[in-house]
Order: sequence, then structure tokens, then C-alpha cells
Amino acid sequence: MCAKTDSIVFSCPLGNGKKVVSLCAASNAGQGQPPFYYAYGRPSSPELLYPPKGQVTTGAFARAHLVYGGASGGTAYSFVNGGYKYIVYSISGTGFDDGGVLVQHLGQTDAVRDMKCQRGKITESDDDKVINATQQWKSDTDLETHGLPSVH
Repeated sequence: MCAKTDSIVFSCPLGNGKKVVSLCAASNAGQGQPPFYYAYGRPSSPELLYPPKGQVTTGAFARAHLVYGGASGGTAYSFVNGGYKYIVYSISGTGFDDGGVLVQHLGQTDAVRDMKCQRGKITESDDDKVINATQQWKSDTDLETHGLPSVH
């Protein structure tokens, strides 16, 4: 879902593979921190782009480091749009990996939707510039404190 000239922060095909979720870093950033955007839907027809084209993303995204028992953990990226919090996450440990998108009503503790990545098909950035830029985002203290919301 990222433009060909942009960098992937996180991307994966969801469920049956017809839809994709991506968090992207735009290549036309020039100096300083690159602008980021979220894209969801079919590659030929995005259903949600956030922020909408032409809007600045300063402060729009947050990041959380996820820590679990054993040698497992991960990263979650979040943003708020239209009364919902979107959480793009990736967790890995010995013998497993998991990722996807959770959608949560603002003010609620549970997620209303959990769209899982296809197993073994998560792509994450290894570009130091992109990783360093996401580490400058504000911390999502709710995710840092409570972890990912459950789905009911």
C-alpha cells in the first residue's frame, strides 16, 4: 500500500490476502523527519488513508514498545481518526510471530475489530532513519501500560 518510492514501516496482507495494511514513510520528506501515513484496503483501491492527502502528520502517530513474558515483545503504532483508535502491531518471540490492526472505540478498553496479518508475511523496516524517526513519536502510554486491547 506504500507508494513505490516510499519506505515501509510495517506492512502485511490481512486474512484472505485481498486487503493489506501498511504504515509508510513518504520519500519526499526532504530534511528532517519524514511524513508518515497509514493505508488500508486493496492495493488498487485504498479504503482508508490517514491522514488524508495534503494534511500534515506532525504528532498524529504514537508508538509503544510491547513487552511480554519470555523472550517475546514487539511494537505498536497508533493514531486516532473519527472516534476510533487504530493500532498497528507486531509481536514476535521464540517460534511465533503475530501482527495486524486493532480498532478500538475511543474511551473503551476492548477492541471492536482485530484484523490479523497472514502468518509469516509481515514486512517491517530495517532502515535506521525510518526507525529512528518513529522512535521520536510520542509514547502511547495506554499501550505501554496495559498492552494491546482484547477483542470481545
